[in-house]
Amino acid sequence: MARAKAWKHVILLAIIVCVFVSQSLAPDRGVLGPMLHDALVTLAMLSVFLVVFEGRADRFVALAAGIVSIGCSWARYALPAHGGTTIAIVHDCALALFFSFAVVEILRNIFRQRAIRADDVIGSVCGYLLAGAAWASLYSLVDYVVPESFSLSRSVGMQLDGWHSRHALFDYFSVVTLTTMGYGDVVPLRAPAMTLSWLEAVFGQFYIAVVVAQLVAVRLMQSLKSGNQDPR
Repeated sequence: MARAKAWKHVILLAIIVCVFVSQSLAPDRGVLGPMLHDALVTLAMLSVFLVVFEGRADRFVALAAGIVSIGCSWARYALPAHGGTTIAIVHDCALALFFSFAVVEILRNIFRQRAIRADDVIGSVCGYLLAGAAWASLYSLVDYVVPESFSLSRSVGMQLDGWHSRHALFDYFSVVTLTTMGYGDVVPLRAPAMTLSWLEAVFGQFYIAVVVAQLVAVRLMQSLKSGNQDPR
């Protein structure tokens, strides 16, 4: 248990990677594949809740958003033909709130650290991926509220028709935007989507620059303290 706690962000990162991999392998046909992916998403959100949030108030907000998101995700199987769009909108709102709050908490923990371990570095990677997931939920939400906010190439356009393929598409677009690669197969066309895109690109650059600078600064302080304590 102590070892698991010491490497909690490594475990969380492994679960997040499994979620992204299963997402690409969960077609919107049949039941077993999508349900397995949704089970992994539920596990990932539970892991984020246990690893990232520590304060009582923070946990209350995260728990509320997580329950709403997970509830909407599993409600689709019971009510597949009723209120699908409404469920999707509520789900995307709650998921964006949950992941955004997690990123804020991870950044807060990084800047409170006075000693950096390898697990803390992995925690910053988790924050980066969760930020991409948060923006992906916002893109999906915008596309529901303002239809045709994105121009998609013919090869990926059909992915908007399914629940899992839709989230896989926007996760892909979000990470591409976060890293400012910009392949051009998904292009924002309207103001909400365009604004979110450039904000994410700016956030991605500042995240890497600021977080890396903080980690290096704390690591340098550790080295200097170790050098001062050297009896030689």
